[in-house]
Amino acid sequence: MDGSDARGAKRLRLTEALADLVLEEGLDALSLRPAAARLGTSDRMLLYYFGTKAEMLADVLGCVVARFAAHLAGVTRNVRIPPHQMVGFTAELMTSEAGRPYANVWFEIAARAARDDRIFATAAELMAERWNEWIVRSVHFPAGVAPRSAAAMMLAIVNGIILLDSTAPSVAAAARSRVQSAAA
Repeated sequence: MDGSDARGAKRLRLTEALADLVLEEGLDALSLRPAAARLGTSDRMLLYYFGTKAEMLADVLGCVVARFAAHLAGVTRNVRIPPHQMVGFTAELMTSEAGRPYANVWFEIAARAARDDRIFATAAELMAERWNEWIVRSVHFPAGVAPRSAAAMMLAIVNGIILLDSTAPSVAAAARSRVQSAAA
């Protein structure tokens, strides 16, 4: 392995470790000095491997998005869910112990994207696209339904429910109940 391969491998290991931190603690874990200290290195070494903090953020967010997509794919394993069950299924998935870290990071990314932070806007768009693609692949839509549009609507409803779940649980429960009774 030459120097550039070793450097790339180290960058990948750092990216994975930083993604672990983000999923455990949120985006604030990416502050250079504290993150470096947690990984047993220095902020200068992080910058050596990534070049800039923006490149580090992009790599780590890309890793989180890839893990999220893999998590979703692993949950359904190519099983098709009836459309009337998808919103409830996905809301439960995202509020589960395994899904909650992704939901938390998703909302942090989305909030920063809404403030016009380009790196986070790119990550938010990619994460939403992967999520929407998963819904399209996981739902057996009836003939005449535009899967991408229907999936986007489902995703919007799921996002509202999981946001309410973390901020106003009683309202989230009412929304879940309404979605389930409408689907029945």
